[in-house]
Amino acid sequence: MQVVRRSRGIAAAILVGFGAVAGEVHAQPAEVQSDGVGGPPIADPMLAPPPPAPQQIASWEQALELIRTRSPEYISSYQAVRRAEAQRETALAAVLPSVNGQVAFVHQLARPLRFSIAGLSVVTPPANAWDFGAAASWPVINPRGIFGVGTADKNIEASELSFEDSRKQIAIDVVDAMLATLAAARVADLNRVGLRAALDRLRLTQVRLQFGQGTEVDVDRARQDVAAARSPLINGDEGLRQSREALGAALGSAVPFAAPVGLDFEAFEAAVERTCRLNEDIERRPDVAAARTRVEVGERAVRDAELQFAPSFAVTSQFAYTTAPVLAPFTTWSLAGVLSVPFYDGGARYGALRDSRAALEQARQALVRTRLSAIVGSAQVLRSVDVLRASRDVAFRQRDLAAEVDRRTREGYAHGLGTSLDLVISAQALRQAEIQLALLDFQVDEARANSVLINAECVY
Repeated sequence: MQVVRRSRGIAAAILVGFGAVAGEVHAQPAEVQSDGVGGPPIADPMLAPPPPAPQQIASWEQALELIRTRSPEYISSYQAVRRAEAQRETALAAVLPSVNGQVAFVHQLARPLRFSIAGLSVVTPPANAWDFGAAASWPVINPRGIFGVGTADKNIEASELSFEDSRKQIAIDVVDAMLATLAAARVADLNRVGLRAALDRLRLTQVRLQFGQGTEVDVDRARQDVAAARSPLINGDEGLRQSREALGAALGSAVPFAAPVGLDFEAFEAAVERTCRLNEDIERRPDVAAARTRVEVGERAVRDAELQFAPSFAVTSQFAYTTAPVLAPFTTWSLAGVLSVPFYDGGARYGALRDSRAALEQARQALVRTRLSAIVGSAQVLRSVDVLRASRDVAFRQRDLAAEVDRRTREGYAHGLGTSLDLVISAQALRQAEIQLALLDFQVDEARANSVLINAECVY
C-alpha cells in the first residue's frame, strides 16, 4: 500500500510540475518562476529579457517626423524636385534678355606713338584709359529655348511623382521594419518561454530519477533539449537587435529603434491610411505615373534634338564709353539683329537625335516594365493577405494539436507511459509551432499594411 501511495505521490508531483510548464508555454515570459516541484526558482542567465532599445517610436506621426528630418532617401528625393525647379530657371534664361556690363582700366607699358594729323596731335594707344561698356541680347526667336521651358516643366512633374513614389516606398519600409521589430521581440519572448519550459522538464526528469521512476537517459535527453532551446534564443536575440537597427536605418538614424510593445494595429493602420490615400487605379500609381511622364520627357528630348536644326534670331545692343578715344567719339551705342542658321557642326546634332530616340524607346520599355510590375505586384500583395490568413489558421490548429500532444505526452510520461524521447520531441514541436504562429500573426499584419500602401498616394 505504501508503494502505491508513494507512486501516486510521485506522479502527482510530476503532473503538478508539468502543469506549470504547460501554463508557461502559452504565457508571456516574466520573471524567473518556480519549476513546480517545490524546488528553488530556476536561475539561468539566458532567461533574462533582452535589453531595451535605446530609442522607441511612440506613434506613426513621430515616425513620419523622423523620416522627414533624417531619412536620406526622403531628403534626397525632395532635393531632386528642387533641382528640377532650378533647372527650369536655367531653361527659362535661354529665352529671356540678358544684360552684361564691364569696366576696364588699361595702362600701356610700351612707348606710345605720337604724330600729328592736320595740326592735331595724336597719341596712340593712350597711356591710360578707362573703358565702360554694356551689352544686351534678347533671343526673340529661339524655338529650342521656348520648347526647353516646357520640357523643364515636365521634368518637375516627373520629379514630383518620383518623390511621391519614394514617400510610398519609405512608408512601406518603415511599416515593415516596425512590425519586424515586434515580431522579433515576440520570438525572443517565446524562446525564453521555451528555454524555461525545457529547464522545468530537466528538473522534473531529475526528480523522477530521484524517485526511481526514470533513467539517466531521460535526464540526458532533457539536457539535450535545454541545449537545443538555447540556440534559437541566441539567434532570436541577434535577430531582434538587427531588426531594431534596420528600423533605425529606415528612419535615418544610426541608433536602434523599437516599435511600441502594445501597438494597437487597428489604430496604427488607420493612422497610416490618413497619410497614404488608397488608389485602385494602377495608372495613377506614383511609379507608373512617373514612368509615363518620363516617356513624355523622352518624346520632348527627341523634339529638342530636331530643333537644333532650326534657325534662331536675336537682337543685340552694345554701349561703350572710353576716357581716351583715338580718332573716335567718347561714346558708342549700337543695335543689331542676328540671324543664326546652323549648317554643319560635324554631325553632333545627328548624334544627339539618335541618342534621344534610343532613350525614348528605353523610357517606353521602362513604362511597360513598371506597369506590369505594378499589376502583378498589386495582385500578389492583395492575395497574400488571404494566403497568410489561411496559413495562420493552419498554424493555429497545428499549435493547438502540438499543445494537446505535448499535454498527453507529459501525462503519459508522468504515469510511466512513453519515453523521454517522446517528451522532448513533443516539446520541440510545440516550441516551433508557437514561434511559427507568432511570425504568421505579424506577417498577416504586414500584408494588410502593404495592401493599403501598395497602390497608395502618400503625402507627408
